[in-house]
Amino acid sequence: MPSVTSKAALRKVSHSGKPENPLRPVSPEELESWSDRDGDSESTLNEPLPEDLDEPWPYTFHTGQAVWIRTSGGNWHPGRVSSETTRKGQTRQKEGLFYPVKFDGKLRKYFAPLNGEIKPDTSHTRQLLKEAGWL
Repeated sequence: MPSVTSKAALRKVSHSGKPENPLRPVSPEELESWSDRDGDSESTLNEPLPEDLDEPWPYTFHTGQAVWIRTSGGNWHPGRVSSETTRKGQTRQKEGLFYPVKFDGKLRKYFAPLNGEIKPDTSHTRQLLKEAGWL
């Protein structure tokens, strides 16, 4: 299985003990602006496809969409984008969107495409998962 550093190990903590860069809610207008800037899910399918599961993919997700997510433990699970508020915050590259995903029946957590931790459930993603031994 691939080795992945946990988010907790990478997260910076302020002197108050709180994360320095908390996620912030995104308004519907901001979300539309992000979609226009980064392209919607139709146009992001035309972007170069990631060659590795850990690579970022500037993909725009929608409520109810089937996805694959990588947990902080490094495991990949199927999930679905929930109707909770999408948030924004600092990713490995720049400020980006974090999508709420329900997985394993009831768990909900936020995942960022620019961190390489959420991928659309496509034949390409399933092929990457298969090559990495997850399927």
